[in-house]
Amino acid sequence: MSDAVTAPATDPDVDALDALCRELAEAADAVGEAARYASGLAFGARLPAGALVARSSRRRRAWGTLLRTLTDPAGLGWALRGRGVARAGWFAGILARRENLAVSAAVCGLKARIRVATAGRPELLADPGCAAVLRAVDGGRQADAARAFRRILRERGTGPAFTLLAPAFADILAWHALTDENPFNDHAGWQVATGRAVTAEPLLGLGAAVRAFCAREPAAPGPASPSPWSTP
Repeated sequence: MSDAVTAPATDPDVDALDALCRELAEAADAVGEAARYASGLAFGARLPAGALVARSSRRRRAWGTLLRTLTDPAGLGWALRGRGVARAGWFAGILARRENLAVSAAVCGLKARIRVATAGRPELLADPGCAAVLRAVDGGRQADAARAFRRILRERGTGPAFTLLAPAFADILAWHALTDENPFNDHAGWQVATGRAVTAEPLLGLGAAVRAFCAREPAAPGPASPSPWSTP
């Protein structure tokens, strides 16, 4: 992996990155809303029922096109959104680690925002613990980022650890929420990533992300019980 995150000479163009962050957040939000609308059509009351009983194949083809749009890795990815069947499909996609175009764009935007927040802050990039967290985030290594932050907690305490990463901590938590295996904090991460108002419910989701991010690493397991924090 590149060590650019620790090299002052390769600091990004902050203005360009800031503009890119806004564009990625807007793109992620737009794709998410398109997926929600398509999910409403595909799993609403009228189209599926009509497609299943219609004598003409036209409705069946239309329904099949919608389903492919919502599940094709080359399109929107696993993009089901909404209630009922759509929500169950969304949950199944998370458990199966299916890619989602809207979430991928949001994650890219969060990583760019983290770089913007830490650019021009040599004290962050020179700190070994902070640099380890930022390198892991930049490389998409969710478990390594959590381990590096827990190491800072153990060595320096809670206050200094949070203060150290304060410029980017909310975005790091949102990135963690969207990339971990817990589906219940995704909404909170999405709200932060797309710049929407963060209400009490998303804050509870981020609270779960904070607890997961800061949780103590379990003791080394025996041969028959691999650590849940190990990378695949």
